[in-house]
Amino acid sequence: MTGTASHRVVVLGAGMSGICIGIKLKEAGIDDFAILEKCDAVGGTWRDNTYPGVACDVPSHVYSYSFELNPNWRHAYSDGAEIQRYCEACVDKYGLAPHLRLGAEAVDVERREDRWHVTTRAGERYVADVLVSGLGGLHIPNHAAISGKERFRGTIFHTAQWNHGCDLAGKRVAIIGTGASAAQVLPSIAPLVADATVFQRHAAWVFPRLAREIPEARRAQFRRFPLLMRAYRSMLWLVMDVMGVLSLRRGGVLHKMMERASLSFLERSVADPQTRRKLTPDYAAGCKRRCIADDYWTTFNRDNVHLVTDAIVGIEEDGVRDATGKLHAVDVIVEATGFKPFDIAQHVDIKGRDGLHLRDAFAARVESFRTIMVPGFPNFFMLLGPNSATGHTSALIMIESQASYVVKCLALMAREQLRDVEPRTEATTAFNRRIQADMQKMVFSGGCSAWYTDDDDVNFTLWPYSALRFLAEMHEPRRDEFVVTQLDAA
Repeated sequence: MTGTASHRVVVLGAGMSGICIGIKLKEAGIDDFAILEKCDAVGGTWRDNTYPGVACDVPSHVYSYSFELNPNWRHAYSDGAEIQRYCEACVDKYGLAPHLRLGAEAVDVERREDRWHVTTRAGERYVADVLVSGLGGLHIPNHAAISGKERFRGTIFHTAQWNHGCDLAGKRVAIIGTGASAAQVLPSIAPLVADATVFQRHAAWVFPRLAREIPEARRAQFRRFPLLMRAYRSMLWLVMDVMGVLSLRRGGVLHKMMERASLSFLERSVADPQTRRKLTPDYAAGCKRRCIADDYWTTFNRDNVHLVTDAIVGIEEDGVRDATGKLHAVDVIVEATGFKPFDIAQHVDIKGRDGLHLRDAFAARVESFRTIMVPGFPNFFMLLGPNSATGHTSALIMIESQASYVVKCLALMAREQLRDVEPRTEATTAFNRRIQADMQKMVFSGGCSAWYTDDDDVNFTLWPYSALRFLAEMHEPRRDEFVVTQLDAA
């Protein structure tokens, strides 16, 4: 591409957020947009994460767009490859291909001359009236901060950058971390490897997934009776939403029942009492991300699977040394250490009005207006922005609601001939004061040093209410919450 491409809207990222906003824009009759994607394929999380056992921990019929229900899900909890195919099918069905700019990694984004200017790593330039980030809150792998990794003579990689050229058969493998990805990787590789040693800092709360194949007869019913499928999905996500949010209230009856259910599951799953003690969490369930897995805990019954709870002091040529001085000799190290939360401000240099950097706006505290906008950044929207994730239901519910909100803001701008909309500082302050006060009623802010929270235990990641309430609050933009500039303003 030569010169500068001009659009009404530029979207960063072609994951499930970028795909959703693209479809919503087309449905609203807005065809002048481009979706910039750093890689050569869509899918985001489901394109990048290809580790053994990768799957969604939300039921398939809820982890899908409400406008594109899929009767052909083969599994109650779809694997990564099936979700990736769903993403590609959505792109094809809704005609997004002409809007995609693959291999276009945005590295510099600046608001100047009343428009957004985007420069890619390859030097391509785009300008737009409106900028939408579909990069999400979890973007860059969080590598373990352990000394000596460069000395290791074996192979080391992160779960989000799985090395498929590394044959694990008969190898001694270390897994650093015990979160959601580790809970999927360990059962998948344990039968193949000579030994699997899991290094655990904090035990995870684990709940059964009750995974099962969806019979062809059920899929045929859903194909024949779409309303039946919609009713099933609605019932499923309403139950998840109501029961889920109640189970995360601090000191609530359902929360106590949830903890008892998990501990009972642990008792049934792990034979060795000492291993069970090590796998028993010492913080409130839900304070850190819960794991949904049928076979994670049972894998520790295998003779070739070992659990280490002593801290890692360093990595050496032949393995991992723990705080007791023991060297665990391994051939491969897998970092199951998650992602850096809200790193988009670090990965992409986003500058708003008067040169304000997004990373500086987030420096003291990561917060936004209604999870989607930031004062000082006119016409800038974030899908899955701060405090829009949930600990109990599908992120796609939030994404779809946010995408609809963006489109309604564009309609407001067109209707009232507005050049810019920007959230008022006082509206942003009031929103965050309210959700942080209510966050104290939830287990999320429980002092367990989760990646959800900052150093002051302020939870900048999760929504402290039901998804139903999120949909209600994001239903319609309120004109009085914005500072606006008319199109004819000097």
